[in-house]
Amino acid sequence: MSRAHHFKLFKQLILLVGLFVICLYNSANAAAPNFNNLSEGQINGVLKDFASSMYPTTVSGASSLGKLFGFELGVEVGAAESPNVDALTTEKVDKFPKAAFMGIVSVPFGLGAEVAILPVKVGDFEYNYYSVGARWTITDAFSFIPFFDLKLRAQVSNGEMKFKDQIAGVPTDVTFDHKSFAYNLTIGKKILFIEPYLGFGHISGKNSLTSSGTVSIFNVSVPVTAHQDVKLSDNYYYLGAQLHLFILNLGLEWAKVYDNKVITGKLSFGF
Repeated sequence: MSRAHHFKLFKQLILLVGLFVICLYNSANAAAPNFNNLSEGQINGVLKDFASSMYPTTVSGASSLGKLFGFELGVEVGAAESPNVDALTTEKVDKFPKAAFMGIVSVPFGLGAEVAILPVKVGDFEYNYYSVGARWTITDAFSFIPFFDLKLRAQVSNGEMKFKDQIAGVPTDVTFDHKSFAYNLTIGKKILFIEPYLGFGHISGKNSLTSSGTVSIFNVSVPVTAHQDVKLSDNYYYLGAQLHLFILNLGLEWAKVYDNKVITGKLSFGF
């Protein structure tokens, strides 16, 4: 199979998965949460659910993409638990979709960078997300560490989600803003075509919920500005595996972030 054919297949798969992502978010918009009279404790729970869906990951193991140079491009699709939102709504909203286009590049000594991004606007639902990260596969620089690979990573993420709420028939605009910093350690080993891995880290940041309109989603205990900021911080862990098939990579990762389970799959191409 020629390289030109590989690139054609890659573009077709990106288009198909992109359309799937839009449909996924369209479904989420159809069952958008309906919030009303939220207390401070409920707001904290809602923000944890939103933040879990924006957990930064590229579903990648501990190894680098190459001793000299490598790159990877692909898509991620998954879901995050949202039990706090589900408890407050009449519709079933027990999961938030999670998706992004991702890319990784690596250079000598195990150093590299990664990015994940997704801008989506479907009707009244709008979602803008990106994360950038720096990574270092320590075992590429220090070969005396045997048997497995070790990767250090730091990530900054930024996201915004907007949708309309209905309170007694009155439309209200709801905006969730997310900013976080995460660092983690991944341990893994590539065995033939399969690379299992696990890791743990810490994530912290600022999240906010804003209500605007003639009515508010908030309880009277919340300031009349209809805006609430909450700082969230959590130790998290994850495990996953990648299947390397020549230029094609398939990955699946399970994580526990802000007490919520997050499952993310990946389809990517790399050299």
